[in-house]
Amino acid sequence: MALDLAWGDASDHVEDRLAIRCRSGDRAAFDELVARYQSRLFHFAYRLLRDRSEAEDAVQEAFVRAYRALPSYHPGGFFSSWIYRITLNECRRRMRARKPTVDLEAARFAGTAQDPQQTVLTHDRNRQIWDAIQALPEHYRLTMVLFYFEGLPVEQISHVLGVSVSAVKVRLHRGRDRLARRLADVV
Repeated sequence: MALDLAWGDASDHVEDRLAIRCRSGDRAAFDELVARYQSRLFHFAYRLLRDRSEAEDAVQEAFVRAYRALPSYHPGGFFSSWIYRITLNECRRRMRARKPTVDLEAARFAGTAQDPQQTVLTHDRNRQIWDAIQALPEHYRLTMVLFYFEGLPVEQISHVLGVSVSAVKVRLHRGRDRLARRLADVV
């Protein structure tokens, strides 16, 4: 019971059971896993890739890869870490292969604002913050995105990234410091 409190919750074990059922050919179990993770993984991929269609494709490919890798999955209450890691690897693969693109999604909503001046200021500040996050070294950026945007606990981030809990804490601390210094230079 203490292990459950430290590393996960009851849903982790449900997901382990679903993964085991998937291995034996239960399509409904896989559909349930997709339903549980599709939205969260999309938001995670979108924050990394900053392109809606690319994020959708990355999540779809991550689920395909996860399905194929189910025979090698070892239940232990860490399904969420496992699927996030597969998604992270797919996003990294796509980032290495991509060419620079123009963000048309932001341009589409630019004309729908009620207060243009406030919208410009807010958009500019959000862009500065996101640019500062994007400028961080990858290990800090990924740790901060997983913690602040995805809401994953430190222990789970350590499993996703394959590093120790103390390394995650150090990356969060140093990432925040670098982000604060970078934003202080902008303001």
